[in-house]
Amino acid sequence: MRGVEVQPWQRYWTLYLGWILASATGGAVVGALEAGSFQFLATLVLTGFVLGITQAFILRRRIQQSGLWVLACAIGWFVGINATILLNGILDPTIAQLTAVGGIGEVFWLNVVQDLIILAVMGIGQWLVLRRQLSSSRWWILASAIGGMIKGAVGSLVCAAACEAVQLAAGNQVATAMSYGAGWAGYGVVTGVVLVGLFSASNVGD
Repeated sequence: MRGVEVQPWQRYWTLYLGWILASATGGAVVGALEAGSFQFLATLVLTGFVLGITQAFILRRRIQQSGLWVLACAIGWFVGINATILLNGILDPTIAQLTAVGGIGEVFWLNVVQDLIILAVMGIGQWLVLRRQLSSSRWWILASAIGGMIKGAVGSLVCAAACEAVQLAAGNQVATAMSYGAGWAGYGVVTGVVLVGLFSASNVGD
């Protein structure tokens, strides 16, 4: 009896949805850790490891040595966080100007700008892994930076709309996990399109 043939578009659709889910799940876990006893440790150190692990699970059959992906995410996130700290003198007036012009709120613009930088740096680390197999993988760095902006924006808007109510109903950890998970899902939606395009163009995993 012949098995059902899986079409290429079905495999890539599975990759796309899996990537979004993996990113959202990792983000939710980090949010729960940060709102719990880990706090700043989760922000500075654990985020890259957790996201790297959940994403590597989806990529494990498509990239060689998926453990390198975890390492790249962990180092990239750590370096990116420290880059935003070093650039505070430049970022603060930029965020203040964006707040004055664009409205919405300072926290929104803070997350958008900082996440753009952090995810761009993490994207460089991920690119070093992807370029071993994928042509035109340099586009990943730009996709990661844009994904960072989306992550910051979505997470901020979701929290502004629902965090207070969720905190009252289920506690701070659940509320933070929700907003972080939503932000990382937004990142996954954007970067997932580019990821699928790169794998499709290189015929990796077909």
